[in-house]
Amino acid sequence: MMRISTSGTRRWMLGTAVCGVLITGCSGGGDGGGAKPQAKPAAEAKPLAADALRPLLLTQADLGSGYVQVQEQSGEQKFDDISVQGCPALEKLGQSGEENMFAAKAEASFTYDRDATLGEEVHSDRPSVLSSKLRELFGAYTSCPTYTMTSGTTPIEVKVSKSVTPELGDEQFAYTSTMELPSGAQVLKTMAVREGNVAVMLVGAPALVDRHIKTAVGKLPAGS
Repeated sequence: MMRISTSGTRRWMLGTAVCGVLITGCSGGGDGGGAKPQAKPAAEAKPLAADALRPLLLTQADLGSGYVQVQEQSGEQKFDDISVQGCPALEKLGQSGEENMFAAKAEASFTYDRDATLGEEVHSDRPSVLSSKLRELFGAYTSCPTYTMTSGTTPIEVKVSKSVTPELGDEQFAYTSTMELPSGAQVLKTMAVREGNVAVMLVGAPALVDRHIKTAVGKLPAGS
């Protein structure tokens, strides 16, 4: 059984992975004068600070009528009673704890017409780190088509499937999860787009995520 890490997982159960994006040069021989010096790796963009990420979050003005922003709870309050069984990749992810943290984060949550939700996180780190951890995270959550999540003493069956992503940013990731709750099935879509050293993640009703992901990505700094 895996206890979900508050540092690596939000309410929408995001996850991470690996892709080195450092550009390395090539070396070659001259006509008789020896090898050319090897090109230096391109310098990666540094992470932005949390204060610089907050203005990048969606606002009620961006979303339109019907949305109400809600106060965030601390990570400890949100996840200290949630565990997962039946998915080895998620168990391994939960054990990594602080290793799944990005350098900086800002977040916001909204309700829509009272019964729908939309959550957003904006993360920043070096591009190679963001890419690596996003691939690991989304890889873990899409590795098991079904697993059981326990909230307190209530077992919840979860079904997961990969989702199509729009051509935005440098990398895109998405999956849809269906949770069989006592009150009925709830469907959530999780989508992340990385643009350089910043990544935006949305989770909520699939229609809301699809409707607002382009606006969310559009708020990221160009060439970040």
